[in-house]
Amino acid sequence: MPAGVYASAGETSGKAIASLVLGIGGFVIFPVVLSILAIVFGRSAKREIAERPGLGGAGLATAGIVLGWVGVALVALAVLLIALLVVGSTSSGTG
Repeated sequence: MPAGVYASAGETSGKAIASLVLGIGGFVIFPVVLSILAIVFGRSAKREIAERPGLGGAGLATAGIVLGWVGVALVALAVLLIALLVVGSTSSGTG
């Protein structure tokens, strides 16, 4: 490639990037809120990418959606576990 000439990789969807960042943030900061936002932004990015040829980021959007669902599932599992522990501790104390 001649000096001074750069190849453009194409445009990446901002919503796809946001979905991935929110999905990662869902594990660290606010699990429920950020995970749900990751799913919403990821779905929106997938639609946007399908409508605009040449727009990239489908893999980022998919990763954000997956991380979002994993975050929601982990929160649901934690709530279920805490509920079981609370019920178990209150029922064993009355015996």
